[in-house]
Amino acid sequence: MKWLLLCFFLQVVVPKQHKADTTLGILILVNKEHKLPEGYRPHDLVPIDEAYNKGVMNLLRSEAATAFARLCAQASEDGIVLWNRSAYRSDTVQRQLYENAVKRRGEEGAGKYTAKPGHSEHQTGLTVDINSTHPSFGKTSEGVWLKEHAYLFGFIERYPLEKEHITGYAYEPWHYRYVGTEIATYIVENKLTLEEYYERKREHAHVPAR
Repeated sequence: MKWLLLCFFLQVVVPKQHKADTTLGILILVNKEHKLPEGYRPHDLVPIDEAYNKGVMNLLRSEAATAFARLCAQASEDGIVLWNRSAYRSDTVQRQLYENAVKRRGEEGAGKYTAKPGHSEHQTGLTVDINSTHPSFGKTSEGVWLKEHAYLFGFIERYPLEKEHITGYAYEPWHYRYVGTEIATYIVENKLTLEEYYERKREHAHVPAR
């Protein structure tokens, strides 16, 4: 009986683990269910333009770094100041952050805000925390501007409000992920998360041709 209960717990409570598909390039899906290979590090990491960086962790993949500079430059023209707070993180750094979060919040609390090593989007080199790490950022002029314009430069708000049950993480209006302008536009226009985008792709793939 105890064994059956344990199996049920593992199936319902513990997310299934899959290997993140690194062949997807900028569209790689990394979350609580999809884990990067041990020691994964993108080959094309470059420093973020100094004009738009205030973080020690200041690397992005080349395409994302170029797009982020364009995003910040346009924001500046509109009177909005944006900058990187934290970009690429290795799994070693993420492990330290997660362990510290567990000490502060406990394992359940840590899991709402901090990814385990290998499960962090930051390790993809496609994610940037912008300006702040407080939920109130979403109501600032900078947060509102990002919400309205980031997709035009290929970035999506990765953990939106009221999508926590899908993404697995609490609302983070500062956390933006690069997916390219075409996919970002589709995701924003359809009010999707990256998880929902892939679910929709799977559903369409199983629809027989007419």
